[in-house]
Amino acid sequence: MKAFLRKYAVRIAVTFMFIVIAWTIRQGIVPDMTIGRHLLTSIPVIIVTQFIWTVLSGVHKLLDKVFPFTKSDAGRIFLQIVLGTILIYVIRSIVFSVIHSCFKIEIDQLTSAMIATVNNFVSITINLALIGQYYTNRWREGIVKEERLVREKMQWQFLHLKNQVDPHFLFNAFTSLDSLVHSNPDLASQFIRHLSKVYRYALQNRDKDMVSLQTEMEMLHHYIALQKIRFGTALVVDIELDASLMDRRIAAVTLQMLMDNAIKHNEIHADHPLRIRIYEHEDYIIVSNNKQVRKQLAASDKQGLEQLKQLYSFLSARPVRVEDGVAEFTVALPLS
Repeated sequence: MKAFLRKYAVRIAVTFMFIVIAWTIRQGIVPDMTIGRHLLTSIPVIIVTQFIWTVLSGVHKLLDKVFPFTKSDAGRIFLQIVLGTILIYVIRSIVFSVIHSCFKIEIDQLTSAMIATVNNFVSITINLALIGQYYTNRWREGIVKEERLVREKMQWQFLHLKNQVDPHFLFNAFTSLDSLVHSNPDLASQFIRHLSKVYRYALQNRDKDMVSLQTEMEMLHHYIALQKIRFGTALVVDIELDASLMDRRIAAVTLQMLMDNAIKHNEIHADHPLRIRIYEHEDYIIVSNNKQVRKQLAASDKQGLEQLKQLYSFLSARPVRVEDGVAEFTVALPLS
């Protein structure tokens, strides 16, 4: 019952409004009309209203396909009201013709004009109700989308923090640090400084949706330095970004996440280095790597890229593009 009322609430309300208006007019013309007569004469009002609503609703749905509101709000509203008025005029003319031909009833000009006025009023009112429903639904969808954005943002922030304290990342970092402390104290000191910069960046920007590409790249250089200490020549990172792009904006920590994803899912050997390339193409930041897929992958929920796509669906009108080729894996992030 609740679903029915929610779906047809506006239709029921408009029909009731027409019944009340007709009742008021009849009461003024025939003051002594009984309630029973009023209820009886309300039946044609209900039938006519439902017929007109069904016809105009069909026009509304057709225009949604051929001329949606997204093309032009004002143009769509004008076209829908004009088409509705013309359609009701055609139907009224056909009905008058049938009445005259079949029942030999003549409808005088005054009555015809009054019926036309009422029909136009009903047509315009129903069209405005249908248009109002569209904008109300869009407003509700906007609220739902905003709430979902907040939820996705919180999930994304959690994912960032989870990645930063990932046991595998910490294990690998501390293992490398342990060996460096004894063999190369100076390099161990550099490793610690780079590691602290990466964590500081993550904490400082965890509440931000977007950061400048310059800020992201400064952190990424520290992250790359950490991984170069671990893998040496087995990891090759080529960055080809023009200085003019540095003021553009990108979602925080995304480049590190994509690099970490490439390292986690691919074999890395000095004889067959993992090559990661970061460059700009058609207003996108492209992160690509050659595929050397590990035979045994670490446990992964595979939700990182999906959450990245969802995040960008709110932050940008352009989507994140993912291409999983035979020899290369590529992710394209839109610049803002």
